[in-house]
Amino acid sequence: MTQGTSVGVAQVEVEVTVEASPERVWRALVEQTGQWWPRSFYVGPSPKGFVFEARPGGRVYEDWGQDAGALWYTVLVVDPPSMLEMAGHLTPAFGGPATTTVRVSLTSKGQATVVKVEDAVFGRLDENTVPRLREGWRTLMGPEGLKGWVEQGRAP
Repeated sequence: MTQGTSVGVAQVEVEVTVEASPERVWRALVEQTGQWWPRSFYVGPSPKGFVFEARPGGRVYEDWGQDAGALWYTVLVVDPPSMLEMAGHLTPAFGGPATTTVRVSLTSKGQATVVKVEDAVFGRLDENTVPRLREGWRTLMGPEGLKGWVEQGRAP
């Protein structure tokens, strides 16, 4: 194992407030993912889209066309429009080997929705794991991702 890495558990929580109803945020999260998913987050060179199958056993993946792509998560629990849980694997190319579980919850707050992401990773970790996860989720859920799409129709 390289210096600075160990086997352990890392947990990250990120909250973003989106000025829209939970139903609207849910639709964007699971039905319009390919519209707001930042291009810099794709791992394939020429992705055709990003697919979110919001049902137990559903896949969350990059579609590269012709049956090629990258599986990000498998959906474990779905309770529209308030919560979903997913599990995924990180290969060595992406900082692993590790397993990750993610819970995304949507809570109404007045006219807005609080999106809370709880990500737990078990496996190979280094000093950059938590900051990298936190920044990644802030980007995905924030103005450059979901929040920007829902509030302003802005695609990254």
